[in-house]
Amino acid sequence: MRDRQSGPLPGRLSTASSADSQREAPTAVNTPGWASPASAGGPSRRGSACMLATQGDEDSGRVGKLESDTEAGCTKIKRDPWHLSPTETGDTPSEPEKAAVACGIGADLDRLKSAQATELELRLKERVRSRGLPAHARGEDAGLERREMVDLGNGPEDVIIVEWLADDPEDPFNWSPARKYATILVAVLITALTAGNATSTAPLAAWGPAWLHVEREAFEGGLAAYLTAIAVTPLVLAPMSELFGRNAIYQVTSIVNALLFLPQILSHSYGGYIAARWFQGMASSVGNSMVGGTIADILRAEQRGLGMNVFALIIFLGQGTLATAAAWVGTYGGYQWAYGFQAILAGVSIVLNALVLRETRADVLLSRRARRLTKATGVRHVAAADLQRRSVLDMIRVSTVRPLQYLITEPIVTAVSLWIGFAWSIIFLGGTAVLLVFESYGFSLAVASTFELTLAIGGLLGFVANLHQERLYARARARSPTGRAEPEARLYWGAAGGVLFPAAMLVFAWTGRPEVHWAVPAACLCVSYMGVYCMYSSVFTYLADAYETYSSSAQASHSFVRNVFSGLFPLFARQMYINLTYPVASTVVAAIAAVLSAAPVLLILYGARLRARSRVASALEKGGGYGRS
Repeated sequence: MRDRQSGPLPGRLSTASSADSQREAPTAVNTPGWASPASAGGPSRRGSACMLATQGDEDSGRVGKLESDTEAGCTKIKRDPWHLSPTETGDTPSEPEKAAVACGIGADLDRLKSAQATELELRLKERVRSRGLPAHARGEDAGLERREMVDLGNGPEDVIIVEWLADDPEDPFNWSPARKYATILVAVLITALTAGNATSTAPLAAWGPAWLHVEREAFEGGLAAYLTAIAVTPLVLAPMSELFGRNAIYQVTSIVNALLFLPQILSHSYGGYIAARWFQGMASSVGNSMVGGTIADILRAEQRGLGMNVFALIIFLGQGTLATAAAWVGTYGGYQWAYGFQAILAGVSIVLNALVLRETRADVLLSRRARRLTKATGVRHVAAADLQRRSVLDMIRVSTVRPLQYLITEPIVTAVSLWIGFAWSIIFLGGTAVLLVFESYGFSLAVASTFELTLAIGGLLGFVANLHQERLYARARARSPTGRAEPEARLYWGAAGGVLFPAAMLVFAWTGRPEVHWAVPAACLCVSYMGVYCMYSSVFTYLADAYETYSSSAQASHSFVRNVFSGLFPLFARQMYINLTYPVASTVVAAIAAVLSAAPVLLILYGARLRARSRVASALEKGGGYGRS
């Protein structure tokens, strides 16, 4: 029995295989039980002229001409030998196939649901990989190609679909390890600087209000503006990177980020400060939402855990070390230099980005290759992903809506977003809490801020724990009959971290006082941040596996929740700790974290069922696994 994936793709696709053209004469596909509206007696849809994909010439591999049947108002596909109907294969039509036929074969993919269009796209990619032929073997654009009949918005046309060869050097999966990890390190530096810029606000609040002539709460409003912009901007930038590519966004935003330090250093205007923080947050947001997608672009599933582990480690190192450095630089150099040294680091990032970063999005690279081949040969070449692309406005609409749609309609994204969103906000709430607690020991601001290095220590402990997580994932892969573990295998240490975080926070709550040695609450912070690290890393790898092709959209969803929470919590942190007292305030935090710690456990137990009910995750799986692996 033939695999249903080798049958004709409904919707905007019909195919004819030159390799099989010498076999039996084609006949119209007869699929009982699921006819088009016109064939069932319904009205014909304008533009849905009947397409007849006749036998192609064996030598040229050219698909036969299109003919229209305006009286029937339907589409009939004259079958090439491997185009078998569901009846002949013994299969039943998939939901995307039914939906495509319901719209009229030849209908635009944008008439289908997002997940259905995704499944059709992935099935086409798999068809090209399994049945395409190598072409341009001696050129830089060597790859797999297959002729298909598609509708790109101007009616059906004969095009060539391009796809990677298994060992294609331009495929980011096939880059050398040195190039891959150089790309990752430079990209995560952007994220480290973004995180450090945010955590440095707590010590800078000692000098910022006097510089801007405002109250402390007003100065901390700059953190809220910064993080809110980071939360909102990825809803556009991150998914747009899936359509237009990531590299140009990295290059432009790094320059904007560095320049926006100037008004913060030179101006006493509070309005100018807030505006600079907002737009700097917009530029910095790429480090929060796009880097996970970059790692998914260049590392296969079995390698991705280490890449995400390095990603999370450098973020925690950046948060801890930059906050501490800002306190010491501000103590001896003043407010301007506390921002000035961060501006210098941002300038270094610009240079590294220009030297190291290149485009990693596979679909974007294939689209560029297709355009080059079209120009060189005069024959229309397209990538499978181009079939979902429309006008720029339509693409922006999809890019903006998709992350919010995931947040509302995808239970997996909703659960992990709330879980990690609260935990992540404690890092920024802790920036205030750490200073209050350790200043009560009689330490100066700079010394008290040094305890922010517990973030870095917790990150290192979490990094080691995640190495064990990778061993657990490898065992899960070895047990899998497909050689690929379920995404839930990424969550074991994340679940453990969900327990460590509230437990250590509770101990910190009642030991962070002068009569108890400062090393005890400091150790508790290390363990608590280790828990947050394991949670954070597991969320990134889990979403990258479950939503691989659209991982940036899923990452943008939880980034939105994380940063909204993180921007709001510091606004009331100081008052909460003073009014409730330090032990009670930290106990409240620990109690909420304990309730939310159920999320990863429930995902481990029921995640497969949730993914099966997810329109997007299930479509990716049906379309050939979890995307490219």
